[in-house]
Amino acid sequence: MLKVLIFWASYAYFPVALLSVWLVLRGGLSLRGRIAIGLFLSAISILAYARFIEPRIFNVAHAEIDLSNGAAETTDIRIALFADTHYGIFGNAMPMSRIVEQIQDEHVDAVFIAGDLIYHSKPDQIDSALAPLAQLDVPVFAVMGNHDVGFPGPDLTDPIFAALQGLNVTIVENRAIDTTIGDERVIVAGASDLWQRRYDFGFSADLPQDVPVILLAHNPDTASVVPDSFSYDLMLAGHTHGGQIRLPGLYKNAIPTNLPFDKGLHRYPSDSGERLVYVTPGTGMVGLPMRFLMPPRIDMITLTLAAPRDTPSPPQLRGLGTSETP
Repeated sequence: MLKVLIFWASYAYFPVALLSVWLVLRGGLSLRGRIAIGLFLSAISILAYARFIEPRIFNVAHAEIDLSNGAAETTDIRIALFADTHYGIFGNAMPMSRIVEQIQDEHVDAVFIAGDLIYHSKPDQIDSALAPLAQLDVPVFAVMGNHDVGFPGPDLTDPIFAALQGLNVTIVENRAIDTTIGDERVIVAGASDLWQRRYDFGFSADLPQDVPVILLAHNPDTASVVPDSFSYDLMLAGHTHGGQIRLPGLYKNAIPTNLPFDKGLHRYPSDSGERLVYVTPGTGMVGLPMRFLMPPRIDMITLTLAAPRDTPSPPQLRGLGTSETP
């Protein structure tokens, strides 16, 4: 596989760089030769940075989103969002242990995983890759991404579902959950992957009124297929990688969306009004085992909600509508 060949061939950078430096230091080269080697070293140094350094730089973005619709009394919850870990053929992917450790340091009320956990992984490697999620002591919600369900790559839905359920992760595939985040009642809904074309929003007809709705999806383009009758407050997504190799003026051509989504908060116009879509650029890699000017990132989001008029007893995790979870 070409991707694996590139991954391992990149280690040739070190002997090639040492040889080039030696040729410059030993003398005997013309000025033109030294300039050529200097330019070559500069070029491969950028590639080496993108391959060996930036994928290990861990960024945390903080955002505040007001979903209170101007209510006089408000309350806040804090959530963590990450996606696109892509564990599998690239051994330089950001390990789940570092992601979990950072989330624990942030003291959030819930965690949302927007899919693409796996990238050409072997089924028997999934449990160990995801195992650190067991250390989280707040509710965790997840959906699958295109690589998880085989677009492209093997369909690893079943072993991923099994691993997540064993870690007490709630999978919200084509269903909604009436729950509490922090001390606030929230509806957490989810959509199956857009490219798989099995999304079903039939559950939205049963949602209670006046309860904030967070919709979790992998691909932000899912916003284009949500029915106008489904009025959610915020969609959380991944998939774009923020371009992954963010070359100025070129990276937008590498973002795998049909709509103008990138990273951060977007306001998507629809027939039913403006919809908020927040996109995390993810922590892993596809195609090339590199990130450039777009380090791995998780997003910590403070959501301002309208304070409830009265305080009902906290609902248990209760499914609304049907679910495809086996």
